[in-house]
Amino acid sequence: MKEPVLDIRHERVIKEIKEGSSTKEVLVVGAGDCKIDYHLLKDGWNVYSTDYERASHFDNNMVEYFDTLNYSLANIFDLNSFPVKQAEVVVCCEVLEHLVEYKEAFQNLLALTKKRLVIGFPWRKSYFDPSPPPKGHCNFWNDETTSEYTDVNEFKKMCAPHNIHIEKILTKPRDVQMGQKSYLLVIDKI
Repeated sequence: MKEPVLDIRHERVIKEIKEGSSTKEVLVVGAGDCKIDYHLLKDGWNVYSTDYERASHFDNNMVEYFDTLNYSLANIFDLNSFPVKQAEVVVCCEVLEHLVEYKEAFQNLLALTKKRLVIGFPWRKSYFDPSPPPKGHCNFWNDETTSEYTDVNEFKKMCAPHNIHIEKILTKPRDVQMGQKSYLLVIDKI
């Protein structure tokens, strides 16, 4: 079987997942083509893979490993749709930029998290999809508020009193030439 290839971002997210867990349990919200999920499963993790729909372009990528996943449809605005009420670690990458009600989604992600929440989304208009949401992007973050961007530091207030670390990361080597990055937020619940 041809294994899914991880990029720099996937490897970093997996590192944060592993550092935040003692039970090897993770809930992935917005799993996409489940690359991270597959590699964690292979490493002995209990992985709950979820997304709000099954998209054919993701299905095509997962043909060889989909049957190994614990996959279900779930809606971040309906916590009862998830296969578990809480997981030790929750991961949500490339989702919040698509959601008009991202603050509600963020609070629900915190509610699903026992110990660590790992979130990724584009910096500024990196990887911009102009389609209407939820396919396209409707939220854009920067290091400060401007007419185009929301200050990423709003997440510090939204997750208080929990600890949060925010940084910009690359997703692939080509990002340097293209001036693109993603934010990585790691929230540890107190």
